[in-house]
Amino acid sequence: MRKKLVFIFLLSIIFGQDLNQVSLEINDSDQASWWSKKNNNGLNPAQSYLSFSIKKQFDKYDFLVSSYINEEEIILGETFINIEFLQNYNLKLGRYYRDFSSYLNDELSSGSMLISKNALPIPKIGFLGVSKLGNKNIKLDYGIAHGVLDKNNTYKSSPYLHEKFFYLKRDGKNEFGIGLVHEAVWAGSTKNNGDFPNTFKDFMKVFISGDGRKKDGQMHANALGNHLGIWDFYIIKKNQNNNLKFYYQHFFEDTSGLRFANRTDGLWGFEFTDLRYKIDYLIEYLNTSNQDRDPPYVNDSYYNHTEYTLGWSYRGNVIGNPFINNLIPNPSQVIHFGIQSFKEQVIQYKLLLSRQIDTKDSLKYSIQIGKKYDNLLIAIFLNGEVDKNLGFKLSYNL
Repeated sequence: MRKKLVFIFLLSIIFGQDLNQVSLEINDSDQASWWSKKNNNGLNPAQSYLSFSIKKQFDKYDFLVSSYINEEEIILGETFINIEFLQNYNLKLGRYYRDFSSYLNDELSSGSMLISKNALPIPKIGFLGVSKLGNKNIKLDYGIAHGVLDKNNTYKSSPYLHEKFFYLKRDGKNEFGIGLVHEAVWAGSTKNNGDFPNTFKDFMKVFISGDGRKKDGQMHANALGNHLGIWDFYIIKKNQNNNLKFYYQHFFEDTSGLRFANRTDGLWGFEFTDLRYKIDYLIEYLNTSNQDRDPPYVNDSYYNHTEYTLGWSYRGNVIGNPFINNLIPNPSQVIHFGIQSFKEQVIQYKLLLSRQIDTKDSLKYSIQIGKKYDNLLIAIFLNGEVDKNLGFKLSYNL
């Protein structure tokens, strides 16, 4: 740990006042509960961490560096450089989460249907663009990215990630948008299946969700790779004393879901921001109960895949919403509630409550309360369900 502390000290000298935050988090138990294990950037909840972040913005580019340090290793978190090479066009390179669903409050949400903060960020290179459409308040946001997943005991060589999205948005006092996001895992190799197709021609099939080779016993060929995506809808109403936000991420893994044959599956959310008392309230309903309602037409296993057997995961953690299992199909319905004070408040608190409502389930909760002393925040947290664990956090903004 001494060498790692020297590493932090050297960074503080190199970057000076640009070192934005240094935090220390201590956990008391190896028996980590739900909200200790989930949406924690893919970190091991049984360990304590010293972390830091550096964020800097210039005229034509900005960058972020974040890292977590424990007794064993230094883990690189969200770290990227974002370069504007033409007006309204950017190139982004590094480890980062997502450039879509920007309305989503990752601090309170149960997690995006596609890319939450439940796993470490995936290494990617992406191209982002914004185009105005006639009326100055109407715009088209779009992007495409290429990423690389991890090599492990299952994947002999790393699979690739293909990502693209398109959003039609209207800015203003009443903001709304509709988007389509497509993710696909392709290429790489496994011990059981050997090498998967990985040529440019294969990439073009992945790009349009084209079929791969037809296998013995199949009625028709499946799409090449592991595909998933969302129709993304949101509305934000901005008032003098509060903001209201409604969103729906409709999840799909094939054309049946793309056409809403899986009915209301996905993440429904409502967030109320009280600007006078500086409090955020959020409630979400997650529904995955229609994933196999009409086989063989609607016969999915969300986040699971027969060839990419680790499913929609990265380094052992689900990439999307943590209430969906990437190894075992688990159709379910979940209610999730969150409340949090604004970061500038002297007394800060955060509460998360979640429970599966279509079956008997224990309440999953996380309670955090702290006090701010100038730039120093001292907080304690309690996470629990069947197991409980207590933690302590120090955070200093430089």
